[in-house]
Amino acid sequence: MKYTYAYKTPDGVRHEDSMNASSREEVFEALRQRGIKAIKVVAADGSKANGEIRGIRTRVVIGLVLLAAVAVGVFAYRLGEKKAPESAPAPVVSPAPAAFQTSQTRRQVIGDMAVIEKGVRTGWSDVFEREGDRFLASFAVPGVAAGQRNTSEEEIRRALAEKVKTKPDDSLEAQQIKAMVEGMKQEARRYIAAGGSIVGYGQRLVERQEAEIAIYARTKTEIEAARKKMSEDAFEDYLEKRNDELRNLGIRPVVIGE
Repeated sequence: MKYTYAYKTPDGVRHEDSMNASSREEVFEALRQRGIKAIKVVAADGSKANGEIRGIRTRVVIGLVLLAAVAVGVFAYRLGEKKAPESAPAPVVSPAPAAFQTSQTRRQVIGDMAVIEKGVRTGWSDVFEREGDRFLASFAVPGVAAGQRNTSEEEIRRALAEKVKTKPDDSLEAQQIKAMVEGMKQEARRYIAAGGSIVGYGQRLVERQEAEIAIYARTKTEIEAARKKMSEDAFEDYLEKRNDELRNLGIRPVVIGE
């Protein structure tokens, strides 16, 4: 698909050009490699074909206390525990939790939107045979609600004991989600080796995902408010800056009008 992009030269002159790419992310990456910082990238036909996940609604998390309560409750349900641990692990108590918080393993899946939306909706059930892998896959894409899976601790333990296998006929989307799940397994193994538990790791997955959803929602609200106050050029710079912050966290960018 053809995408049109706008950028400014060091002397402040605005330019527009176009290129063929499979997604807006691919355009941004290609321009970065050429040393160009785009201030706007849109599909040339005016559509929203941008390589980002659509149809996924974010949930705003009200307060850290509510976040912690939801995290413990949801994870207890998913692992089939009778009750949540009496006390959650400290945010950073060892090298493993610190690595967990800064991991860049997870990112947005780029490719056919129908395939991606189906994967998110079904927990990538047609990609992974093991339920433990499907559980991890549901947390692999930052900022997207994981949904509920009644996964046992033993199923996750079995999944962690096996490496994710790729197949010659795997789609591009399947290759990406498998790579992310394998990275999360390595992250989980480090966490457990440093004294953590499977339940503790799962709880952190829930907390991280909910926090990312809140970040996206807050950023979108701030962008929409800024749009009403700024000139077009100033807003385009602001939008790209805020979306870069989201991309650095692996969270999908905000698309105006979506």
